[in-house]
Amino acid sequence: MSDRKLPRLLQTPAVLLLLVWMLVPLGMTLYFSFIRYVLNNLRKPEWTTPNISNWRGFGNYEFVLNSKSFILAIQNSLLIVCSILFLTVILGIMIAVLINKTFPGQGIVRVLLISPFFVMPAVNAVLWINMILDPVLGLQGIAVSGINETLISLRSMPVLGGFFSLWPQFEPISFRATQTSAIAVIMMVTWQWTPFAVLILMTSLQSEDQQQKEAAILDGASAWSQFRFLTLPHLGRPIAIVVMIQAIFHLSLYAEIEIVSRGNGNKNLPYLIGEFANNNIGAASATGIFAVILANIVAIFLLRMIGRTLME
Repeated sequence: MSDRKLPRLLQTPAVLLLLVWMLVPLGMTLYFSFIRYVLNNLRKPEWTTPNISNWRGFGNYEFVLNSKSFILAIQNSLLIVCSILFLTVILGIMIAVLINKTFPGQGIVRVLLISPFFVMPAVNAVLWINMILDPVLGLQGIAVSGINETLISLRSMPVLGGFFSLWPQFEPISFRATQTSAIAVIMMVTWQWTPFAVLILMTSLQSEDQQQKEAAILDGASAWSQFRFLTLPHLGRPIAIVVMIQAIFHLSLYAEIEIVSRGNGNKNLPYLIGEFANNNIGAASATGIFAVILANIVAIFLLRMIGRTLME
């Protein structure tokens, strides 16, 4: 047996298993998306069985496209993913550059910074929405109440009281509301995933060429110039990897949205699939196909961006 055939032969079982693992669920989802398949229908009990005789064609896709929640789910998915990516990359770069310097307790600080990444998503959402963002019992409510009490005491001052009397009474924000629930999801996921970006970027900073920085310092380059022309280009590849990996995970967010708002004006595609899957498996499957298409579009865009970065 030639040297080329042996590695391919050894890889064949793993490749076949991976193909079956991927293609069978995708094929079943595609099949269900073309038939009428509901879990509970007293008027048409034959629809409760996934049978080819219930063929509907593109009817499920038309039903999903005509749904008011579909466009909202796509917009919300892109808003949440893009916002989280932007914030985690910016915060990750800032924190990684900051803790890359030597200081007392550096090891403890690094462990504490990375620890949020190991919190379960559901636990993270419960902690944020109840202990931090709650307008009454959370840290937000306590802080707003403290500010209002301070303003009341300042208004009684003899000289500056008139100035502080012009300040309005602050009201806590309800992050379970339709308009703000997406912001709550963005904040809690950003807090959880920023340590991942910090870990990747900090590891990359360890391999930065220090001789170039020393030469730049001797040439009179400012700290901003060193960061812009030396550090930032060096971080190009790890930033692209962080964006790619996080985009894959954030497109499938579900627990945070369920706990924060139960989808009240804050649906994304996975949550919409879950709503349809309660009864209408055909519509849920069609939505799943749309989600696969969206994920592939995002993946192609990110892969091209990463490929361009790696070629530079």
